[in-house]
Amino acid sequence: MTGKASGGARSRAVILQAALDLCAERSYAAVTMEAIAARAKVGKPTLYRWWPSKGALYLDALTERVGEPYFLIPDTGDLAADLRTWIHGVTKVFTDDALRELLAGVVGSAQHDPELATILHQQVHIPLSGRNRERIRAAQESGQVVGLDPYLLEDMLIAPLWYRLLITGQPITPQYADTVVNAVLNSTPTPTGNT
Repeated sequence: MTGKASGGARSRAVILQAALDLCAERSYAAVTMEAIAARAKVGKPTLYRWWPSKGALYLDALTERVGEPYFLIPDTGDLAADLRTWIHGVTKVFTDDALRELLAGVVGSAQHDPELATILHQQVHIPLSGRNRERIRAAQESGQVVGLDPYLLEDMLIAPLWYRLLITGQPITPQYADTVVNAVLNSTPTPTGNT
């Protein structure tokens, strides 16, 4: 790695940490790109050279802080157990005070920022969801959770947690996660195929 690239990586890390610190001190809505630049001791053009918006910057911060494993279904060979592990991992992220604020902020911003919505969809949702559906399909081919559409199965498991996070504010607990998994796995199978 060249000195310039190394310096760029350091600057990027400093900016992301400054953004996370500001969000923890204030709120996602209250943080501005100007405030992030000032805290990181960089010019605002530096931020916009790497990120088109505050939402995109925070999406990067989230991706680095959380990482993919929390949002991917593991593969131990037992899909039901793996789905439970997956939802418990998501529950852990959704109940972390700082991460909950960031998730809600980024998803909320994407509702009125088409560029952020595209980044979120193409760089996060499509790859992660695609890999999760492949995991479900592979398990179904071995006779597990047969008859549940992989798209619908993933939606039914994750949607109640998002609904509580973004809409109702009700607690997201491991017990609730177990209830969701049990309800979904005991539901009436539907034909497979993208619905």
